[in-house]
Amino acid sequence: MRLLSVILLFLVTCLASARQGEIIISSATEISPRDVITAFDIVETNNISREILERLKNIVVATDKSASIAKSDLIKKLRMVDSYFMFPSEVKLLRSKQYISRMEVERKIKNHLLANCKKCDYRININSVPKVVTSDWEMDLNIDLNKKTVMIPVYSVSQPDKKGWITAEIKKYVNVAVLNRDLKFGEPITEAMITTDVRFVPGGSDVVLTKEALIGMQASKFIPAGEMINYRDLKRETIMKTGQMVKAVIGKEAFEVSISALAEEAGAIGDVIKFKNADSQKMFSAKIEEKGLVRIE
Repeated sequence: MRLLSVILLFLVTCLASARQGEIIISSATEISPRDVITAFDIVETNNISREILERLKNIVVATDKSASIAKSDLIKKLRMVDSYFMFPSEVKLLRSKQYISRMEVERKIKNHLLANCKKCDYRININSVPKVVTSDWEMDLNIDLNKKTVMIPVYSVSQPDKKGWITAEIKKYVNVAVLNRDLKFGEPITEAMITTDVRFVPGGSDVVLTKEALIGMQASKFIPAGEMINYRDLKRETIMKTGQMVKAVIGKEAFEVSISALAEEAGAIGDVIKFKNADSQKMFSAKIEEKGLVRIE
């Protein structure tokens, strides 16, 4: 019996992980006073693709007469959507006094942004919404949303002359790589020097996000501990010089063969450069793994 429970739990976990992200619906959701309400109007998403978001726009879940949506109705309407769902037994629909709900706008912008950056977190503040747009309004989110303050076109589907602008402030937070100690000019970066922290990343910045992108780089200036690192503050450490004798390996850990070779080019960790076999004098290419060690792939 216990074995069966473990197997069932494993299968459920596998099915959930195979699904494309999460769709979350709150027990009370503010929406615009629309005639037709789709799933796209009420959901919050995490790790959802753009294709699924587009599908949600075509799934009608309520009308202007609906005060709430039962969980059983949502299950029926969303059963063909390949995602993991989180919703309560009933969803109360709260209509905004304006044609455009600020909370609905915030949800839709955030869902759009998360489809492009699944590991990001966004904090959005809606400054203003237009009053001249009808209840069947839509936003054009195919604009540059990387600025701190953006102006988003909004228009009426049935009356194209009814249009305006939504102004919003968008801040992106990302888990970025930072140093756990000060870094001197010209000092190479090792994995032991790096930690991660969630930080606000300004739009258009060249902040280094991952540990992998930092390892083997050198500081082109003094960088204090805890400060976000920009690509412009780094340079690649050249650890392989032309004419240097190296050990070149091929194969896996269980069966690995090594030869002596001569570097024909200079390079940094991760570079693939040319070498000459010290015995046969034949040329080959290999990837620099560390000082004095390259791997033939």
